Amino acid sequence: MEQDIIKQMMHLGLSSYEAKCYLACIKLGKANGYQISKLSAVPRARIYDTLDKLIEKGIVTKIDEAEQIYYVALPYQTFIDRKRMEYESTMNDLQTNLNNINTVTPEDIIIKTYQTKVDIIQKIKEMINNTKETLYVSLWPGTLSNIEDILKDRNIAIKGIIFSANHTLNHKNNQLFVHRHTSYTDAIEDKQWFIIINDQGEMIYGSDLNIHPQAYYSIDPQQIYLMQNFIWHDILVNQLVEQNPEADKWIELKREAFFN
Repeated sequence: MEQDIIKQMMHLGLSSYEAKCYLACIKLGKANGYQISKLSAVPRARIYDTLDKLIEKGIVTKIDEAEQIYYVALPYQTFIDRKRMEYESTMNDLQTNLNNINTVTPEDIIIKTYQTKVDIIQKIKEMINNTKETLYVSLWPGTLSNIEDILKDRNIAIKGIIFSANHTLNHKNNQLFVHRHTSYTDAIEDKQWFIIINDQGEMIYGSDLNIHPQAYYSIDPQQIYLMQNFIWHDILVNQLVEQNPEADKWIELKREAFFN
């Protein structure tokens, strides 16, 4: 129990030696430095400077009595009441000061841009670590190769689509579909984009990391909803073509007609 008391006093701003000395003073009532050192196990070489610090903090009083120096502790209830008032005053001041500054709330962060590969990978790592159960992805090889070491040890489900049959992810809960080769995916070159969405309402999307280091982070639920459904739509089309390969040519013609 005494160790718990010492730790609790340290949380209130006392050093380990100061907490031990004060506890010994409480027990002894009135004592000299030698007695306090012996009971507290604070070395005699440190006992007097430690007691001086307690005196400066108003926690211990020094009494000169018949040419002998004694030390008396502030009653522990007074010490507790004083600390409680100090902390309440500090917390009230902190709240007042924080209320008077301009802060950004999560609701204000719609899109944040990242312009370096290091920053993008660091943000992706944070999002993966924030994931509780499921991560949704759409990944080209350049991005997948940069984050697969981060993903492989996470005990989460990874759902989505990847754009390379030659670069799969070694993960025990891997629910990734491989995108089929099409004239469209083979031709987009610098327009290869990744999407990563976690189950905590975070999303990052941008150019494949081997092409251009630029990405956008958002917690806007509408954007996340659209991108999540985009991933599912991509998976669904690939599954439909797998069932009916002749549909691929029809999809290609419909795409050209729509965009042209």
